[in-house]
Amino acid sequence: MDRLVIVDDEWIVIQGIKALLQRIGAEAEVVGTAQDGSTALSVIRDVRPDVIITDIRIPFMDGLSLIEACREFLPDASYLVISGYQDFEYARTALRLGALDYIDKPVTLDKLKAAFGRIQEHRKSHPADSAGMETEQILPETQAGEGHGAINRVLAYIQENYRKDIGLTELADLVGMNPAYLSVLFKEQVGRSFIKYLTGLRIEQAKRLLTKGCKASEVGKAVGYNDSHYFYEIFKKNTGCTPSEWKKQ
Repeated sequence: MDRLVIVDDEWIVIQGIKALLQRIGAEAEVVGTAQDGSTALSVIRDVRPDVIITDIRIPFMDGLSLIEACREFLPDASYLVISGYQDFEYARTALRLGALDYIDKPVTLDKLKAAFGRIQEHRKSHPADSAGMETEQILPETQAGEGHGAINRVLAYIQENYRKDIGLTELADLVGMNPAYLSVLFKEQVGRSFIKYLTGLRIEQAKRLLTKGCKASEVGKAVGYNDSHYFYEIFKKNTGCTPSEWKKQ
C-alpha cells in the first residue's frame, strides 16, 4: 500500500481528496497533510511518502519548488499535481520536474481515479526518475542571450533573500515570466536548477558562519532552514559531514 501526503491550501480540498481516494478504493494510506509548502516539506521529510499530491499555488513555497526540493532527498517518490486551468504552464513544468500526472480543478472522482491509476501502474513498471522527460521537448526554447538580464535580476534577488522561503512562482512574477519558461531559462544560463542553486548558496553561507564560530544549531535558521533536522540532512548530503564536524575541521 502506498503512503500518501496531500498538500493544498484549502482544508476542504484535502478532505475531499481523502474521501475520493476511499471511494475509488485506492491502495493508499494518507500519512500526512499540509496547507503550505514549508510545512509540507517538513512533513514529507519526516514521513517519507511514496506519493505526494500537491496543488501548485500554495503559500511560502509553491508546488513546483516543493517538488524540486523533495526530489533532492526523496527521488523515488511519485508526484501528482493539482492545478487550475490558467496554470497549465505551471503543470507542464511540474511534469518536467518529475511529476507523473496532473489534475485540473475541480478534482472529481473520475479525474482522480484515472490519474492515481496511472501513477500506481507507473510505480509498478518504471523507476520514478524517468518521469517527465517527454515534456522537456515541448517547453519554450531559448535563443542565445535571451533573458540574460532577467536571470541577473533573479540571481540578485536570491542573493538578497536566500534566508527566506522563495520559489519559482515568486521569481517568475519578479521578472514577468511564466514559471515554466523561467525554470528552463535558469537551468540553461546558470547550469543547474533553481533549487540546487539556492541550496548551494545556503550551504556556502552556512560554511562561512560555522568557520566564524557560530553555533551549528543557529546556522540553519540563519541561512533559511527553520527545520534543524532538515538543515543537518541537506548539509551532510552536500558536504559529506555534519555542521558540527565541519566546524571542528
